[in-house]
Amino acid sequence: MTTENELTLTALLTSSVQLTGLESGEIGLVSLDDLIAHNMGIHPCAVTKPESLSPQAKLAFLEAIDASDDQTPLAELFVAKLSQLLIEAAAKQGNAPLKVRLTSDDSYARSHLLGAEVEAEEINPVMGLRGASRLGHADFRKSFELECEAIKRARLDAKNIELVVPFVRTFSEAATVIDLLAEQGLCRGADELKVSMMCSVPANALLAETFLQYFDGFVIDIEQLAQFTLGLDIDNTSLHYMPDAQNDALLQLVKMLLNAVESSHKPCLVYSRFIEDAPRLRAWLQDQGVSQVIS
Repeated sequence: MTTENELTLTALLTSSVQLTGLESGEIGLVSLDDLIAHNMGIHPCAVTKPESLSPQAKLAFLEAIDASDDQTPLAELFVAKLSQLLIEAAAKQGNAPLKVRLTSDDSYARSHLLGAEVEAEEINPVMGLRGASRLGHADFRKSFELECEAIKRARLDAKNIELVVPFVRTFSEAATVIDLLAEQGLCRGADELKVSMMCSVPANALLAETFLQYFDGFVIDIEQLAQFTLGLDIDNTSLHYMPDAQNDALLQLVKMLLNAVESSHKPCLVYSRFIEDAPRLRAWLQDQGVSQVIS
């Protein structure tokens, strides 16, 4: 589908239900967080600590994934379901790449999931342990390994699956995640695997050329980048007038990212949930040569 000025929009896949309404090549990005939340409803760490779940929570998880065998370890059921969802999405995508964003949600965003009590509350979760820092943290290592196992199984049938690493603050985090993925058998460059970075913070734009040394391309998260550029909490209703995906400071950072990928001859995608309500941003992106936006 396209907007009125012919900017092509592709979908953020958040649930298996969406697949029936999509054509080949229309999935711009897969959100593992949303697939897990909508199709399983359980905190990824909870399946690594089944003793922490109440009988009611375990039953709710089994019902969510249509599992009748309550003797199989929850971790195995989790991996099997997630890999199945990825295989289905990859098949729908046809020959086009299927970019899969690794888990990125902060503790507040996960607080509604079954077993969410296994994760400590944070004073400022948006600025806390999330994205690359979470993936590399010892407390989340087992859930990260399950995530990787699901992706590895899916790639046995779907080599078009690529990875997107979310919320990378520093070069050290970039290197750490690339190394951790390799340890789990997901080595960038091996078996045609490409790994891109989600650009969410100003540091990604200011140091874009160096970040690109670790990755095969960028995916720019317009709303997240706007949030951290303007220093605001988008969930604070008192600041409802502030979030602005057409802010000049934001556009300068996006321009830096686009220039960096052009110089490096690497691909860059743009993700914006509100692109259809941002005519200035839409026109500006087209002026920069962007032809496709994930929405």
